[in-house]
Amino acid sequence: MRFNSGYGSGDSWYPGGMSRAIKALLAANIGMFLLISFFPRFPWLFVFGLVPADVLGKFMLWQPVTYLFVHSGLWHLVLNMLMLWMFGSVLEQAWGTRQFIFFYFLTGISAGICSIVFAWGSPLPVVGASGAIFGLLAAFAVLFPESITLIFFIFPMKMKHAVLVLAGINLLGALSSQGSEIAYVAHLGGGLVGYLYLRQEWLRFRLAGMRFPAAKPKTQKSARVNQPEASADLDTEVDKILDKISQQGLASLTSQEKEVLVRKSKMK
Repeated sequence: MRFNSGYGSGDSWYPGGMSRAIKALLAANIGMFLLISFFPRFPWLFVFGLVPADVLGKFMLWQPVTYLFVHSGLWHLVLNMLMLWMFGSVLEQAWGTRQFIFFYFLTGISAGICSIVFAWGSPLPVVGASGAIFGLLAAFAVLFPESITLIFFIFPMKMKHAVLVLAGINLLGALSSQGSEIAYVAHLGGGLVGYLYLRQEWLRFRLAGMRFPAAKPKTQKSARVNQPEASADLDTEVDKILDKISQQGLASLTSQEKEVLVRKSKMK
C-alpha cells in the first residue's frame, strides 16, 4: 500500500520506521496472541474479549479496552497490525505520541460501546483492534484526503473515497449479516467517532499540536497588538505548512518545515 499526493504523480510515500506508540501497540497485541497460543485452555476471549452480556451483567468493565488486544487468528492479527503500522505511523508523526494514543483508544473504546448497544445481551465475544483501525482510516481520510491507497491491495483510490467504500461494505454487512462473526457495527462505530471528532475544527488544531486561540476579554484588546512579531510569523508559517500537508501530503515537507511544526507544538 502506498500514499502520494496524486495517483500517477510519482511522488510516492512509504511508512518508515516504527514510532513509539506503534511499537508498544504491536508488542501488546503480539504478546497477547502468543499468550493465547501458549495457554489455549484459558478462556481468553470471554475474559479479555468484549462480551456484550457480561460487560454490565457481570461488571467486566475492563473489556471495552482489553478486547482491542485480543485476536481470533493469525491473519486477523496480521491484517490489523499491518494497517496499524501503515496508517498509524503517519498519524503519530503528525500528532505526537500522546494525542495519537488518545485518539486510538477513543475510537477503539467507542467501537466497543457500539457493539454493546447494538448486540445487547449477546453472549458472543467481540475481539480485535478493527474498530480503532477504522478510526485511524477515517482520520487519515480527513487529514490526507487526496493520498492514494490500494484498496484491497489492488485498486488505486483516493483515501477520501476508499474510506467511503469500506464504510459502505461494512454497512451492508451490518444490515444483511446479523449474527456474523465480523463486528461490522464496531468498525462503523470506530470510524464514525473518529470522523466526528476530527471534524471539529478546534480539535483538529489541538491534534496537530497547535493551540486553538481562546477568546480574550475586550479589556485585553491591546495585548493582541503587542504580540511578538516572531510568534505571528510562526503562526503564518504553520498555516502554510498545514495547507501544504493537506494538498501534497506529509512526505512533501522539508526538514525545515518539520522543525517549524515541532517548534510550534512545544510552545506553551
